[in-house]
This record gives sequence, C-alpha cells and structure tokens, in this order.
Amino acid sequence: MRTPTSLLLALFLGIIMLPDRTQAQTDPNSSPAPSPGAAESDDPSWLFPIEILDEVLPPWLHIGGEYRDRLEGPIGTGFADTSDFYVLDRLRVKLIIQPKDWLKFYGEVQDARIFFNHHIPNANPFEDDWTLWQAYVQLGSSTSGWADALAGRQVLLFGDERVIGPSNWTNVGRTFDVARIDIHHPGYEVAVFGSSVVPGSNTFLHRAIPGNNLYGIYGSFKNIIPRATFEPYVLWRLAPGNFGLPETVGRGHLDEVTIGLHVKGTLPLDFDYDTEFDGQKGSLGASSIGAWAGYASVGRTFPKVAAAPRVYIEGNYASGTKNPAGRDWNTFDQLYPSNHDKFGFTDQVGRRNLVQFRVGVEENFTKKWIFKQAFEGYWLATSHDNFYASSGAISVAAHPGASRHIGNEIDLVAEYNFNKGLNFGFGYARLFAGQFLKTTTPGHDYSYPYAYLEYNFSKSGFHFPVTPNKPY
Repeated sequence: MRTPTSLLLALFLGIIMLPDRTQAQTDPNSSPAPSPGAAESDDPSWLFPIEILDEVLPPWLHIGGEYRDRLEGPIGTGFADTSDFYVLDRLRVKLIIQPKDWLKFYGEVQDARIFFNHHIPNANPFEDDWTLWQAYVQLGSSTSGWADALAGRQVLLFGDERVIGPSNWTNVGRTFDVARIDIHHPGYEVAVFGSSVVPGSNTFLHRAIPGNNLYGIYGSFKNIIPRATFEPYVLWRLAPGNFGLPETVGRGHLDEVTIGLHVKGTLPLDFDYDTEFDGQKGSLGASSIGAWAGYASVGRTFPKVAAAPRVYIEGNYASGTKNPAGRDWNTFDQLYPSNHDKFGFTDQVGRRNLVQFRVGVEENFTKKWIFKQAFEGYWLATSHDNFYASSGAISVAAHPGASRHIGNEIDLVAEYNFNKGLNFGFGYARLFAGQFLKTTTPGHDYSYPYAYLEYNFSKSGFHFPVTPNKPY
C-alpha cells in the first residue's frame, strides 16, 4: 500500500519549523490581528510555521503552498452498480523571488495522488505526481502602474470561471503555458494573452499538444454599470483533429471564435444578479460552427433573518447539434471552465447540449460556518446530440427519440472556515437518473458523499469549495 507522501511531507515541515509558541503569540507580525470579538485561539500562529519562516527570510524571497486532503465515496459510477472509496491527496509548494517591484520569478510544484481506490484510475484528473504546476517571470507589477507582462506556466482564471478557470476542485487541476500582457488602472483591467493548456500526462514538464492554442482579450470594468462588474471578452480557439480533445470529437481541425459578456452586480432591496452569454462561430473540420450558451441568476439576501440566508434561482442553456450528419455544428464548446458547483456538486454534467434550472439557499449560521443546499434539473437541449460530462467529453452517446430528461440533483454541503489558512467541510450530492439515463445506461442514481480539509501554509487564502454566488 502506498503512503500518502504529501501528508507526511506537510506534517514534517510543520514539525521541524514549529516556532516557540510564546514568542509567536507575542510577535505582532506573526499573524494578522484577529477580527473583533474573535478568540485568540481562533488564529494561532503556531499553526502556520511556514508564515513565521517566511518573515525571517530576505524580503525578496517568499515561500508558501497548500495541502488538501479529501475523502470521496461515489456510488453509481457510470450510472451502474459500481461504488468506490478513496483518498485524494494534493500538495503544492511555491517559491517567489522578487528582487525588484517590477521583476518577479514564480515557481510552484504539485503532487496529486489517489489512495485506496479500487475502480477509479491512478490518472488525471485524480493523480499526477510531482509536476511543474506554475513557473513564470513577470515584468511590472499587477497591483501598481499601468501594465505588466508575464511569460511561462500559469493558472488562468477569469470572471466566474465559467469559460476559463483552473478547475480547482479536481485533484490535478488545470494550468496553461501562457504569454500575457495585463493593462490595469483603478476601475478596469484588460488581459491580452496567448496560451496552450497543459495536458494532464504523467511527465514532469507536460508538453502542450502542438497547435492546441487559445488566444484571448478579457476585460473587466467596474464603472460602466452602477454597482456591477462588466466583463466583455473575445477568445480564439485552435485545435488539431485529435480524438483526445473533447472539443474536436475526432471531427477535424477546430478554428473557433467565442464572443462573450459577463455582468454581475447588486440591486436595491438586497437583490443581486449574475449573467453571462457566449456566441461561437468558426469551423470544425468540414462543418460550420454556430453555437451559443447563456446563464442567468438572481438572488436575494435576507440580512435581518437568522443566518442571513440568500435564496437564488438560476438557468443555464448550452446549444447542441440537432443534425450530426449535417454541415452545421451547433454543440457549444465549453472551453476550460471550473464546472464544480455551477452544474451541481456531483460533477457529472458539462456545459454542452444542456438545459439546467437550479434553486438554492446559502446560509451563514455563524461567522465560520457556511451551508448550502440546492436542487436542480437537467435536460438535453436536443436528443440528437450527446450527453457530455463535466470535462466536456462524451459521457453518454446520443439516442435520438429518447427522453431529454437527464435527471434531477440535490446538493447539501457545509464548510467551516477557521481562517484564510484552514478550512474543512463535508457534503452529499445525488443525481437521480432521469428517463434518458434509464434508457441509455444501467440507470442507477449517482451518489457523492465527501469530506475535505484544506490547509494554506502562509494563510494567503485559496479557492473555497463553497463559494457563495455573490457579487464581487
């Protein structure tokens, strides 16, 4: 049986670097001041020895990282009578060298592994041991001045990550080889970039697939619409005909342009909204692309009610191809999103050939506990196209004439945020098989119980699995 090396390494680092507790608690620089009314034990500096070490290093040198451990016990994998139970283990360690305000070198390695599994493979997106996760050089500052330039390997994240994100809930995640220029000023940011996604192969450098490229311009403006963020973007996607790429499904070379707009803001009476629309044109082999997707959400927070609940309703649509034998390709290309939570917590559904409706509520019972419950229904946009997985690959082949109802899902999750460096949570999600899945698969429901712990070495914060859908 393999040993969870990432866990052992994290514990080892914590032990050898454990500072004197008395000194750490009296050092005003050892940790941020606790929030008003919070007990000192809620933010013990001894829990973050890497942060203490970082403070004694030269000011141009910083180290950090994060560790995550998650238990999962899926039942009904492939909508069949199959179950598994395993541990997902991930360690990231980073090093930042910044000799000048305008010059930064960033490096980060990742070790992602799976243990005790029986049916889930030891491969991406569950396992990819000791890989170069990020490594880039940056000229200029991202927080001051008018512009900065970056080249190397980096995580790309824009907007709500519905189009481009790191897919951080998956154990391996997603990163890019990228060259980009960011133009920024109070009230707006514009990113211009060329990139190639890093494949999840078991090699240290993970060479990108030649010709598999994404170019884009992504803007974010805060003063165009009152109390809102306005984000227009244009993305150009190129990919060779490759059966390993879900975007091309083996049909030939992809040349595709996506024009999108994301708007998110608040309204009077504690209402908020979030909407994003995308249109796609181009070619896929001999076919002409004409696809689109849209998302809209509206919610309301009740601050005077116990737990300050926020109730919301959402709708999603992503087009599908009604005539796969024709010359028109209408299946929306979801590109590189972070789909977790956006299409349910079971992660069985992708943003292609899809109609989804969702209602839910989020509560903050204390300053530390976050709860979320949601119910959603899924349908195929057309029964002539496939049912696509969260990755964008085909999950179940098209069955023309079958019911379009994929199923319904319920999500229950709770998370405790100790502080920006430590949180844990647990949840349960179940996708009840609809008539389409009962016709085309063994038809079993898919259940997904899980529990997790996340620890950030330097308390710098990270993407929490429970992310309330509130405006920026």
